[in-house]
Amino acid sequence: MVALLAGSFGLGWHFGVESTRFHGKILLVNESHRLDANYVPDELVNLYQQRHSFRMASSEIYLTRQTYEAMERMFHAAEEADMNGYIVTSGYRSYQRQQEVYAQSEPGKAQQPGASEHQTGLAFDVTVETNDGFESTPQYAWLMQHAHEYGFIQRYPANKADITGISYEPWHYRYVGVDAATRMHQTGQTLEEFIGG
Repeated sequence: MVALLAGSFGLGWHFGVESTRFHGKILLVNESHRLDANYVPDELVNLYQQRHSFRMASSEIYLTRQTYEAMERMFHAAEEADMNGYIVTSGYRSYQRQQEVYAQSEPGKAQQPGASEHQTGLAFDVTVETNDGFESTPQYAWLMQHAHEYGFIQRYPANKADITGISYEPWHYRYVGVDAATRMHQTGQTLEEFIGG
């Protein structure tokens, strides 16, 4: 069944699975709540073709327009605070591309097709040039303080793998809107806990 969620982030996306969970307009995607193989978010934009205050690992990274615009505001604010060097490494992935990533990855290192947030176009991965992990950098610390102000959450925080099903990923950020991100930041909830799924 293809259902229309009217006004979801103003984009009117079509979702192809009844099991997908929502809290208001927020989409939950994980092992238990999967996207259909045919799901493609509306209004994907190529980040390379947009104005941006961040570097990119590839010229072929896409996000939904609303996610890109929020991310650009966030990284511009980071730049204004002399917090530079962010490199966006991944954004939207089709179901078919996620199949390839999953097949090429070690067990537990990638989500199965349909269970990846990258298919929503609402999530991106980011890093900086460092010899240590991203989580040890001042850029990471800045995101942990400010990402919610722009509508983003660190999707897979430390010590929450029993809830999210995914080990700690300090580089993976998900757009949920400022209100929800702020509430999750204040309470320390994961998206699963916030939605109740």
